[in-house]
Amino acid sequence: MPDHAERGSFAVMDHSEIDLDAEHLADSAFWAAPTDHRARVFAALRRDAPVRWYPPRRSGFSRACTEFWALTRYDDIWHASRTPSVYCSGVTIDIEEMPAELGEFYPSMINLDDPEHARLRRLVASGFTPKQTASYEPQLRSIAAEIIDQLLERYGDGTEFDFVAEVAAKLPLRAICSMLGVPPSDQPLMLQWTNQAVSPDDPSVGIDGAASGLRQIADYAIELGRQRQRKPTEDLTSVLMHAEVDGERLDSKEFANFFILLLSAGNETTRNATTHGLRLLTRNPDQRRIWFDEFETHAATAVEEIVRCEPLISNMCRVLTRDVELHGVTLRAGEKVALWYPSANLDESVFENADHFDVRRPVHPQQVGYGAGGPHFCLGANLARRELTVIFDEIRRRVPDLVATGEPDRVVSMALNSVRSLPASVRP
Repeated sequence: MPDHAERGSFAVMDHSEIDLDAEHLADSAFWAAPTDHRARVFAALRRDAPVRWYPPRRSGFSRACTEFWALTRYDDIWHASRTPSVYCSGVTIDIEEMPAELGEFYPSMINLDDPEHARLRRLVASGFTPKQTASYEPQLRSIAAEIIDQLLERYGDGTEFDFVAEVAAKLPLRAICSMLGVPPSDQPLMLQWTNQAVSPDDPSVGIDGAASGLRQIADYAIELGRQRQRKPTEDLTSVLMHAEVDGERLDSKEFANFFILLLSAGNETTRNATTHGLRLLTRNPDQRRIWFDEFETHAATAVEEIVRCEPLISNMCRVLTRDVELHGVTLRAGEKVALWYPSANLDESVFENADHFDVRRPVHPQQVGYGAGGPHFCLGANLARRELTVIFDEIRRRVPDLVATGEPDRVVSMALNSVRSLPASVRP
């Protein structure tokens, strides 16, 4: 284990000279580089070029990337996220070109501005009230207990296994599917289709594969929604199909696109947060002891710190509605601005010892991994926090010596901080 890991550091904050002209944030080579290298590049940008222009780029990703301005400091990203009248979402939220095959599935509320965004958010928010989220707790704990039961039965002797497949992927998939009313027999399809849907830039999936996954989820959602309109149950699909604000309800396409967003985000992001969490706790055994010895005391700060250290979404784009002057640079109306969350969460002017994993780090200032506030703050953030708390509580109580035994196999993506696999074992 590297020396810096023993000190609680998860990223090398080396300020030695970086040639920024040789680095392009939308190039697959940048995202295939070691995470420490990316941290150094972002540190150099925050210091020397907090607003930097990047030309179009065609690299190993399936889609070409358009030109954009990069914002890398915390305060700039925080302000942009909370000023939607200037930094709008309705034109695009992607650096990449949007092929027609994918575009029809993206007019969900994450891609909209008010008043359309506010209308959709009001409609779906009824499924994410504190009362509704709290009602999922017993089910989450039951699922987590089953996952650890199976883990101990198969690998309790210390045999190495893939933590992503055996633990991290199971809770969010089963939880979100159960919430939506997807029966267990269909859940493997949901995993397959969502993995396709979020991977258009993965050469093994490509645009056609992603479009196929999106279409199959949409068709499934529309049929499930029709069933719940005729015969509602206690699931979230029923809540959403019957939710009404000012006499309006979701139409079938709006529901399908929200179903895609919820299924993809609910599955992908929490799975990766759980995986990154185990790796961080393994590399920082002192922080593991602090959290596990007083679990409830540190749960809220620990789950936020996992997402601060390993943001689940790498960037979101906004398009300027007017000219903006920022750090002496003029950004013009109509130009794209990319908000880089991994950089903001490492901003040393905001977070003390920013390169250290600290489960007791105060939640204010807030990390920006859920979107830096504003109207597009992640609707499912509280559910994700609850899922992370539940699975690590189950690990603490029943397999406290569960550790990562190697490095993660990371997906080369500039959009998602995804992990394919992570070797792990339960030390007997």
